[in-house]
Amino acid sequence: MTTTRIEALSDGVFAIVITLLVLEIKVPQISADLAVNELPTALFELLPNVLSYIISFLMIGIYWVAHHNVFRLLKGSDRLLLWLNLLFLMCLAFIPFPTALIGEYPEVGISVTLYGAVLLVAAIFFNLMWWYAISIIG
Repeated sequence: MTTTRIEALSDGVFAIVITLLVLEIKVPQISADLAVNELPTALFELLPNVLSYIISFLMIGIYWVAHHNVFRLLKGSDRLLLWLNLLFLMCLAFIPFPTALIGEYPEVGISVTLYGAVLLVAAIFFNLMWWYAISIIG
């Protein structure tokens, strides 16, 4: 089987995930008459959300480039590669949740731990997929 459908699905998931990341950054709700005075402070309070967005966007971007490099080398795929890719994409699709947690609760250890755990599991599935892809190539 060719890799075309796997790559199309993967690109779609990557695009949706990076879009979901930015949706977690909410515009501050301030009355118009107080906006001049309160908006700068409210925007500054969004800094943890923006930083967690940037970090996650860059991590997902790194994964996208690596994913592209793996599939660029392949002439075809099989069911195991398909499932390894789906498990990897499942982890990526979950990244917006711990990203939002870190943005809201940057000082709480469990939010950082969950974020790290999701990235670790994604890395494990990506590396399994990469190693398997290398074995297919020969």
